[in-house]
Amino acid sequence: MKKLLILIFAVVFMAGCESKDTSVLAEGSGVKITKEVFEKRVKRLPEWAKGRFQTEEGKRNFLKELIKEELLFQEAKKQGFNKEAEVVAKLEEFERMTLINFLLKKEIEEKGIPSEEEIREYYNKNLDGFKIGFRIRAKHILVETKEEAEDILKRIQKGKSFSNLAKELSKDPGSAKNGGDLGFFGSGTMLPEFEKVAFNLKIGAISNPVKTQFGYHIIQVTEKKEGKLRDFEEVKEEVKKRLTMNKQKTFFTSFIEKLEKENKVNINEEAFKSLTVETEKPGE
Repeated sequence: MKKLLILIFAVVFMAGCESKDTSVLAEGSGVKITKEVFEKRVKRLPEWAKGRFQTEEGKRNFLKELIKEELLFQEAKKQGFNKEAEVVAKLEEFERMTLINFLLKKEIEEKGIPSEEEIREYYNKNLDGFKIGFRIRAKHILVETKEEAEDILKRIQKGKSFSNLAKELSKDPGSAKNGGDLGFFGSGTMLPEFEKVAFNLKIGAISNPVKTQFGYHIIQVTEKKEGKLRDFEEVKEEVKKRLTMNKQKTFFTSFIEKLEKENKVNINEEAFKSLTVETEKPGE
């Protein structure tokens, strides 16, 4: 009989050991740390920090930190801090920004990644911009408005001197005195919008108005010095980054325009004009 009881106890004990949930690393009153939580938290760590938790001692230390964090979190809720107005406001702000970031990731970032075909097409259409040592010499006339630029272009097309108009009208003092001459320059020297047009102009050709952060430019290429073409694979990532930035910017603009059109938000001008922004005076 005694042997039978011992056998029954052993079977029950072994069954209990086998059924123990191995996915739970630590458990107590109101606290439960699972392998899934542990692994997710480790993944969030920067690569240089992960090395500290490869050993058994390191993993145990990390688990202890998770337990401390959970104990503090549960105690904070127990004391009702999760209902404090300041905490609620911060949680709402966090939720707001998290949702916006997730939306932008799905609608802008992921959709804005260029395909292999797009990258190669850009490369083939802009070969001059990928030549090592390739340089151009160009003149430009810089004005503030598109209307001014279009008027100047018409005057040039009617036979007016580009150089004389640059001296007279260009807002770029450095080049205006030289008839708009910028000298020789290579890729990456000027603003991207400026270079995109300048590097694709034939010698002597004059551009339509080109908008940059400084205003509107009329560009004329006067000379070109050939260089060595960089291989596609060498510049692939560089082109991908450039196209990604441009595509995401385009997607963002069109997405916002779509939302504005669908929701028709109107600004209350009377209320807007009554707004005041208080600033602290120096020394306060």
